[in-house]
Parts: sequence; C-alpha cells; structure tokens
Amino acid sequence: MGIDVKFKKKDIEKLIEDGNDRELCFLMLFEVYEEDAFSNLVIKKADRIAASYNKSLDFVRAMLYGTLTYSFTIDFLVRHITKEVPEEMDPVSRTLIRMAVWQLQFGNNIPEYAVCDSSVEIAKKYNAKAAGYVNAVLRKYCGAPEAKKYLEQYKPGIRVSLKPEIYGILKKDYGKSRAFEIGEAFLKPAPVTIRFNPDRVSGKELEASLKRDGINCTGSSFMPDCLAVEGGIKGLEQSEAFARYGVFVQGEGAQLASVVADPHEGDRILDCCAAPGGKSTHMAELAHDKCEIVAVDINESRTELIEENCERIGIKSVSVKCMDATKLSKDKDSRKSYDIVLCDVPCSGLGLIARKPDIRTKLTFDGVESLLSVQAEILDNASKMVRPGGALVYCTCTLNSAENGARIADFLEEHKNFHTVSIERFMPEKLNVDDERLKELHNGMITLLPDTDSCDGFFICRMERSADV
Repeated sequence: MGIDVKFKKKDIEKLIEDGNDRELCFLMLFEVYEEDAFSNLVIKKADRIAASYNKSLDFVRAMLYGTLTYSFTIDFLVRHITKEVPEEMDPVSRTLIRMAVWQLQFGNNIPEYAVCDSSVEIAKKYNAKAAGYVNAVLRKYCGAPEAKKYLEQYKPGIRVSLKPEIYGILKKDYGKSRAFEIGEAFLKPAPVTIRFNPDRVSGKELEASLKRDGINCTGSSFMPDCLAVEGGIKGLEQSEAFARYGVFVQGEGAQLASVVADPHEGDRILDCCAAPGGKSTHMAELAHDKCEIVAVDINESRTELIEENCERIGIKSVSVKCMDATKLSKDKDSRKSYDIVLCDVPCSGLGLIARKPDIRTKLTFDGVESLLSVQAEILDNASKMVRPGGALVYCTCTLNSAENGARIADFLEEHKNFHTVSIERFMPEKLNVDDERLKELHNGMITLLPDTDSCDGFFICRMERSADV
C-alpha cells in the first residue's frame, strides 16, 4: 500500500466518533508539515465537526500544538539519539515519529507502549512499508539512556525549540540572556484577550455574562477595556456576550496601536492591511463611531471579514476597499488627506510564535528578507496619504529590529518631512515602564515583549508629518 493521507471530512467524522485522537492528530500534523496548511485552520475544521458530536479535542489540540512547538527540539533529539534524520524520512514516518517523540518527551506520563503501538498501527494504514521503520526508531528512542533526553545540557536554541534563523535574530537584537528568556516565554500558552467597548458594557458586566456561559476571565496584562479569557476562545463565539456586546478577540499590543494612533471625532483615517478589522473597529470605537475610516486590504475574502466584523459590532464609520497597500499613492485624489494613517504591515510574525507555532518551522531567512522591501514600499505609499500635521503609525507583530527600528530609521532618512514623536502619554497605567523603555517611548516607539509584558511580541511607532510640508 502506498502513501495516501487525506484530511477528508468523512474521515475526520469517523475518527472523532471513534475517539481516535492520535490518528486525527496525525492527519492534522501531516497537513501542516507536508501540505503547508495552517494549524489554526485544520484544528478549526475538526472543532466544527467535533461540536456536532459534542466531543472535546483537548488532547488532540495539546498534541498538535505541542508537536509543532517542539519540532526543532524533537528533530534534534531524534538525530542525536537514534542517528536517523527526519528530513530524509518518508512523510508518514517523519510525521508519526515527531508526534510520538512529543508524547514521550513532553507528554504527561503517557505510556511508551501506547505511543509506540498506536504509531505503528497508523503507519500500517497510511504507508504499510514504513511501519517497521517507525517501530524501530521509536524503540531505539525509548531504550536510550534518560541522560541523553535531558534538555538542560543542550544549547539554548534547542532548549526553547527555535531554529538558528529565529534564535539568531533574538540573540542579535536582545543579547544571549534576553534571547533565552524570550524563547522560554514563547513556550508558554499565549494569552487570549478580548476587547470590549466601555460605552456598551463594563468589564464586570461582561465578565459576569461570560461566566454564565461557562467562560472564565481574568484582568488583562496592561490594557483597559480588555479581559483575558481562560482556556482559549472555546465557546466564545457562541456566548451571549459575543453577540450582545460586540467583543473582539484581539491582542493587547494590537489594541495599544489603535490608542497610539489617537483617533478623534471628525478624523479621516486610513487603515492599511486592515483585515480582519480589529484596529479599524477599535479606532472607530475610540472616536465614538463619529469619524471616517477607510479600511484597505489586498485580499477580497478578508475585506468581507472586515465588513462582517463591523456589522457584528455595529460600527458605521468604516468603509472597506480591496486594494494593494503598495499602490496606495496611485489614488491621487486622496493624497495628503488623512489625519491618521495606520500601517500594520506584513511581517515575519516572530512575536506570535507562542500563538502560531507553525512559524517555528515555516519561517526562513529568505522569507524574512523578502518582507523588508514590501514593508518599505507600503510605508512609503502610506506616507503620501498623510496630511501635513497628520500622524503615520507603523506597527508589526515581530521582534526583529530589521523590520522595526531599522525600518523606521531607513524611512526617516528618506522622508525628511516626517519625524517621530513621544508616545509616553498614550501608555496605560498598568504597563511596565522602566528607564530603557522610557527612552524608547520618547523616541516614538515601543517594543512589547512576551516575558515582561505577558502578551504577544509587538512593535509600534508614531510619526508625524511636518505641518509646512
């Protein structure tokens, strides 16, 4: 029997109905590793089906995200202990061995026989010729001395499961000690936060409403009008509060970007790369829906998502355009006409690693380099739309200085009519501000970090256009 791995609805239904978590997870991992799918989409597909059977996929989710998170470490251990090279294995064996090693190395007391036997049975179904090989590799791994599996003896990048392309960026920008601390923070579950409009509901009312639907919340790390949801977003979209109060799932860094933009009633605002509409709707709320916001995105299906979110929340001041942000300045009639232009540009996403473990395996140095020119082009085009005296806000969800501070420095060197301005006045009271951060804020920028700020990594800069230019 040859390799035949398909993530079909009927197969998912059968596996969920039978409670075959490991085979279901194998199919998901195969989609991500070998078919270049995104983990959040494959788990979402399975979740919809599981809901119809009233079943939980908690173990599947833990195994899926755990295996993806520790992929780099797992591949190292397999090479080091078994002398086999994952990159040279057939796809079925590679996926099964990675999933099995996660269970053996990082799972909570999962019996070796259960891991090995189930892996072999799955191999027989999808690539019978690989079953013996999978069994041999896993038996060799299980039989190795525990000392070889002790992670603390290995290099920092291996311990936090970040390949050299990523860990090298952190070391270069933050130093060895801080790089490891940030890497450790990325191994912890990412907080899920929801934004609410205080004009519609108080934090206490919202928390009580969600609790009635079985969803527990805690206070946010630093943003007001924000709650952290315990246990992820499971059930949130079906809750009464989601429909009634127009809450929005959004990270605290992204929320802070809208605050730094400082929208007011009557402002004309351009939001570039706006999907799914988190910042557009937030800026509208901050201006009491009495402004004019043009939300632009290159993807038509994602512009529809902006419209759907505006309708759900009840926002009237946002209009949506499907447009390439690198070509904004071709709209000559709108040049120099916006009070605020916000650019949340495509980036490497290094700040989201805890939330999107796919980044650990898919990001490459060439991929990061290719983004730099796109970011520069969007920023250049966006700057032409800012009126004299208006604000240009640049933000990313990465911790790479080449995409952040260095990008701003290059832009300011080429655009003498723009300058950074202090953003200290926009900072929430609960945000940690030390002397080093204070200097950054006075220079118009802030870099939020997962270990010190308990949120996604995020960068924000506010610039203003000279009034006489």
